[in-house]
Amino acid sequence: MDKSIRVSFGGQNVKVADFLVNRLLPSEQCSKIGAFVFLDHVYPTIIKNQEPDRHVGLNAHPHRGIATLTYLLSGSLQHFDSYNNVGAIDEGGVHWMKAGKGIIHEEKPAAGILHALQFWINLPSTNKKESPEYRALASSDIPEAQLPNNAGSLRVLLGKSGEIISPIKTFLNEFIYHIRLNPKSSFSYHTKPDREHAVFVPAEEVHVNQEITGKSHLLVLSKDQQTIQLSNPGITEAHAFIFGGSEYTEPIVTQGPFVMNNCSEIIEALDDFFEGRYGTITMKANDFA
Repeated sequence: MDKSIRVSFGGQNVKVADFLVNRLLPSEQCSKIGAFVFLDHVYPTIIKNQEPDRHVGLNAHPHRGIATLTYLLSGSLQHFDSYNNVGAIDEGGVHWMKAGKGIIHEEKPAAGILHALQFWINLPSTNKKESPEYRALASSDIPEAQLPNNAGSLRVLLGKSGEIISPIKTFLNEFIYHIRLNPKSSFSYHTKPDREHAVFVPAEEVHVNQEITGKSHLLVLSKDQQTIQLSNPGITEAHAFIFGGSEYTEPIVTQGPFVMNNCSEIIEALDDFFEGRYGTITMKANDFA
C-alpha cells in the first residue's frame, strides 16, 4: 500500500430495509473522517413499480445530532419527514437533512435502477440542539467545474472548491467532491493541511496515488499528504469521490441513528423519540406534488 494511504478498506455488506449496501464508515480501521461518521454505498438495485398510494412511513426512522446527505448516481428518490418537508431528486441530485434535535424521515425510491451514497455528518454540540432543516438539490443545482486538460469534471456536492461553493450549509468545513474522470485521464487535487481527506471509488478502476482501487472501496489519506493524484486507466468514464473536513474534536457517543456527545444525551434522544417529540409522517406517496 502506498505510504500516502493510511487506510484501505473494501467495506462490509449489511442489509438496510430492502437494500443490500456496502458500509464503509464506521469500521474497525476508521471511525470517522472529519465530521463524517457514516458512509453507505447502496449497490445498483432494480426497483420495481409500486402502488402509487402506498402509505409513506413503512421504512421511516428517526435521526438526531447529525446531518444526512444522500446522492444519487442513478434512479429517483422521494423524501418525506415529520416536519412536513417533501422533495424528489433524480440522477445527480442531493437530499440534505439536518436532523438537529430530532426528526423522522423516509426516502422512497421510484421504479428504475437505484444507485446511491449516503453520508452522515456529525454536528457540533451547539447545532445538535437546533431545529431540523431539509433541502433538495437537482443535478442542475450542483456547481461544477471542468478539469484541466479535458480530464473530466468536478462537482461540489458539499463545501467549496476555490470559487465554487455548494448551496448546502456546512459546519466543520466538510466537503464532498464528485470527480468524473474521462478515459485515460488524470487529475491532481491539492489538499489543505488542516483537513482530513478520503477517497471513495464506487465502481470503475481508479488509481489513487498509484494505489489501484475500485468496486466500492475507501482510501483514507495520511494527514501530511499534500496531493491526491487520481488516474483513470480505462476506456470509459470513471468516478471518484473526495471528501473530508476539519477534525471533529468533541466526544462522540452513537446509538443507532442518534449521534451525540455523551450517554445522557443518547438517553434523552431515546426518551424524546418514544414520547413522540419528533413528530410523525402523515403524508401518502400520492400526496407528493
